[in-house]
Amino acid sequence: MKASETFMYPMNKIPLHKMIYDSIAKKITAQDYHIGDALPSESELERTFQVSRTPIRQALKQLEMDGLIYRLQGKGSFVANYMPIGNWTAMTGFQDLYNEEWQKIFARTLEVGRIRSPFHAQLLRVQENAELIHLKRIRYFNGEPVIYLEHYLNLKLPLDIFRKNGDFISIDQLLNDEQGIEFTSVKEKIEAVTVSESIAEQLHLKNGAPVVRSTRISFDQEGQPVDVTVNYFSSDKWTYRINFNKK
Repeated sequence: MKASETFMYPMNKIPLHKMIYDSIAKKITAQDYHIGDALPSESELERTFQVSRTPIRQALKQLEMDGLIYRLQGKGSFVANYMPIGNWTAMTGFQDLYNEEWQKIFARTLEVGRIRSPFHAQLLRVQENAELIHLKRIRYFNGEPVIYLEHYLNLKLPLDIFRKNGDFISIDQLLNDEQGIEFTSVKEKIEAVTVSESIAEQLHLKNGAPVVRSTRISFDQEGQPVDVTVNYFSSDKWTYRINFNKK
């Protein structure tokens, strides 16, 4: 399979939403913002950090999930004492680390392109020869690569949302923020495989090393498949867990 179009991301980029998250979190920890205080509006934060609205929303969403803030529709964001973690982290297999050490986790997009893959097209319920959006990504913990991911999505989605948000951690959150798509169910297959040379290089493993591969299909509110994610991870680096129940 060969992508007909590829967009390569620089590897030295600091995730924008993480910079914003860290800045606000430090002010909360230092009590520059107190419990109940209103944070600056999204527009004010855009001007302060000189970024687009998307990384602002990603940072605020994560602050809310980590219990540092809560948000009231039409009123803004406020410093919280405690708020529960959101549902989406439960679908990542990375939940324990998100809950306890989110600041050590970040992701980078290596490539954004288009590809023809009859197998993944069938999983997405589109024509076998249809072009799909194809993403290659790495998720890191404490500076070490722990998961190599490839996403296959319907080309009806705007390609630019993945190009302008290359440092997103969760595709679930990105599609919810950008397109109003909410994943309400997933199907996943997990198997042991030997890693290819290219993936081994990305994960800092020996060529042919055993890894766990998961193929996850995520479905929207209408029961339609939106994303097929293939994850490769070494089980000696972290433990994979799923506990998802959309209520």
